[in-house]
Amino acid sequence: MAVLPAPPFEHEIEVGEHVSIKQGEYSIPLFLGKTGIVVEVFRIPQGSCLVRLDGDRNLQREWFFYSDEITLIPLA
Repeated sequence: MAVLPAPPFEHEIEVGEHVSIKQGEYSIPLFLGKTGIVVEVFRIPQGSCLVRLDGDRNLQREWFFYSDEITLIPLA
């Protein structure tokens, strides 16, 4: 009998986490590969959030991303 692999661990995004922008269903190519800090998390759609991008000259600007467009950056 074959053993099924364990499902991948899904971490809920939290405010203050450092994330990287990746290709998703609705991604804007300009943002791919950029990093930023999560400033707000929404319940609907699940895992969507507002992110302040690193290096943005406008320190108040926040961008909306869906959960499939971001990857957590592990702490070193």
